[in-house]
Amino acid sequence: MVAFDNTVLSLLIFPDSEQHQGKDAALVEYARERVLGLVQTLEDERENVVVPTPALAELLVTEGAVAQDILTTLHGSAFIRIAGFDERAAVELAIRLRDARRIGDQREGLNITKGEMKFDRQIVAIALVSGAKVLYSDDLAVARFAAGCGLDVKKVADLPVPAVQQALEFTDPNPPAPDDDSPAEAPIAVEERQPDPLPSAPSKGENE
Repeated sequence: MVAFDNTVLSLLIFPDSEQHQGKDAALVEYARERVLGLVQTLEDERENVVVPTPALAELLVTEGAVAQDILTTLHGSAFIRIAGFDERAAVELAIRLRDARRIGDQREGLNITKGEMKFDRQIVAIALVSGAKVLYSDDLAVARFAAGCGLDVKKVADLPVPAVQQALEFTDPNPPAPDDDSPAEAPIAVEERQPDPLPSAPSKGENE
């Protein structure tokens, strides 16, 4: 079992999403391709993905997102499970917060509000009680708390670039310029961000 937070979900759901990292907000090359490759690997290995509801909430408030379309896409995937902040997660979070309070640094040196801290830690608590061993996240606060709780944290930049994408890098980077006399293409107006369909995991008897 693995868990996704909003930073990874956005790349999975929205084709035009990008990922930046570091203090200089450097662009992660082939970020979406990396995530799609991860999803394919997880599907091949029949690994389940848990999506904590706080991460889902962050995804649904993305500008231009159509909530019902996103929910339909996620529920239509056989290997993705949405998990809420239930009693077990509340107990887990309380234990972690109490331990952090004893140390004297609940925010772990991060410049975040108490509300943000609890929201991020709900994601981690849900992942823990759901049985996740790995959390895929590019959120510093989520990643730091998750690592302190024993989860293996992976960033998008940690994921390999799919081999097919690497092959494309050997193509001509400077293709011929188009004929100046050719008509310019009109820009395409996009009003809503439509989620991409997710692959469905094979049925149990399919590979037997």
